Amino acid sequence: MSLACVLVSDVTGSTRLYEALGSGPALARIDAVLMRMRVLIEAAGGHCVKARGDDILSFFDHPDRAFQAAWAMINEPWPDNLAIHAGGYFGDILSHADDIYGNAVNTAARLAGLAKPGEILFGDHCHDDLSAEHRARFVAVGALPLRGKEAPTAVFSCSVTSLAAQTVVSGGAQDTVAVLAAISLGTRHWQLVEGGRLSIGRAEDCDIVAAHPSVSRDHGSLAIRSGQLEYSDHSTVGSVVRMGDGPDMAVHRRRTLLSGNGAIRLGAPGEDLTELSFTLGRLDGR
Repeated sequence: MSLACVLVSDVTGSTRLYEALGSGPALARIDAVLMRMRVLIEAAGGHCVKARGDDILSFFDHPDRAFQAAWAMINEPWPDNLAIHAGGYFGDILSHADDIYGNAVNTAARLAGLAKPGEILFGDHCHDDLSAEHRARFVAVGALPLRGKEAPTAVFSCSVTSLAAQTVVSGGAQDTVAVLAAISLGTRHWQLVEGGRLSIGRAEDCDIVAAHPSVSRDHGSLAIRSGQLEYSDHSTVGSVVRMGDGPDMAVHRRRTLLSGNGAIRLGAPGEDLTELSFTLGRLDGR
């Protein structure tokens, strides 16, 4: 057994390409993408193990090298509207018959499966060993329950663009698309725009007052900065965040980006929790 940072890099959009072009032409284009991914991985000091369908399994001696490869891949201008998403995890691996096995391999694959197009998800050990420059690109997602692991895994996300905003080119300059967040708690409703902030807690001076024993006086806050909706937990017991049909994510004294629609439950998992709902949209109505 040896320690390594395992990276699983997957191609998004291949199914649509096969449907549009047919098997032969689409396979040729995907093969060209996989070859370029190998070049980027090896340029960062990685070792390519194998390609499995539309993904590549690789490993590195340090998380910084894995990040450099993943960052290069998600920023590459891929043809045919293809994109890359990746998952990385640091731990023991076992090499056997030109393949690698172990918990790090399985966890990296789980994280790659959860990542959105243009997103890198790193586990805690992988993230914590990054240089300060690379670590600053990540935001905490929360503790995610992953199949095959007894305890939730702390996960961190890095994206080409934010999960909540798009960047458009207008007159040669880049402008962040304005977004609007709609927040509800029971029959009460609030709206957030760029630069806005809502405090959440049991204290009467909070913007969103939730009078429940599981809620701290200053439990958390919601804010929009640079087109991103952020939830920050300040509480003693934590919060549970769910986006769309995704899994519950435990967030405790961390901030996490929110996208689409979902819910924030104030308190520890398993309790009778106060639930806020949120929906994120664009001010131009698109």
